[in-house]
Amino acid sequence: MTMTFKKSVAALASVAALAAAGNANAFLNNWYIDADGAAGAGAAVQVDEYLDLNGQAYINNSFSDATNFTFNEAGNFATTMADSDPLNKPLPTFLISTFTGTGSGTAGSGITFDAGGILKVYSGSAIPANQIGEFVLQQGQGVLQSTSLVPNGEISLVFKATSLDAGYFFKDAALTDDLAVGVAAGSSVLFGFASTNASALATWSANANTTLTSLYNGAFNPDITNIANNGTTQLVISNNGQFRLAVPEPTSMALVGLGLTGLAALRRRKA
Repeated sequence: MTMTFKKSVAALASVAALAAAGNANAFLNNWYIDADGAAGAGAAVQVDEYLDLNGQAYINNSFSDATNFTFNEAGNFATTMADSDPLNKPLPTFLISTFTGTGSGTAGSGITFDAGGILKVYSGSAIPANQIGEFVLQQGQGVLQSTSLVPNGEISLVFKATSLDAGYFFKDAALTDDLAVGVAAGSSVLFGFASTNASALATWSANANTTLTSLYNGAFNPDITNIANNGTTQLVISNNGQFRLAVPEPTSMALVGLGLTGLAALRRRKA
């Protein structure tokens, strides 16, 4: 793996320091998501730090030798809750997100995602639904279990927004500071995905099979009819983690990525 997690806690401390200083490079806290775009008083949910996500991904590996491989991945995730103090708050409408991307790795070590993977965010409980945002992967990495291709729970991805629909993502409770305006003007908005519990699945639903095969075929133009998990060339992964927002300068993207990694490692250690 090209990047280790040894300095992730130190990087997280740096991100926390930036937040304390009020620097725009830190994660956004206390922002608002209007999941259904309905607007009006009370329509948006405050997000203290992150949105919870749960979902599954299908990974197809191609080996160049006994341990090194490249992979294609298609994932589908649902977000129903935002963290909030003192209790998590349900969103009035589900957010569904899909990811398709590629990368490479070494068995028993780690994986690195190629830049350019696509994350799409939808308002609604099913696809096709109302797409409200699209993000392009800037960087991503993960750690694999020893002598295995199964993630050990530490995966982080950082995406940059290429489009946001107006009326969904806000920096203020009055819903006047719409992040879509900044994206349209060329500002950087990052959507970070930190998974603290990625593990291989032995079984999955018929709906997951239909959704993931459709995503995979659409992105990579093969003709698979069923996802599978044989532990080597094919994997089905369960993901349980968080989405976080940041509005950084371009030079701080690596710091944000390391911060996500640190958050994943710390939350996993606490669990």
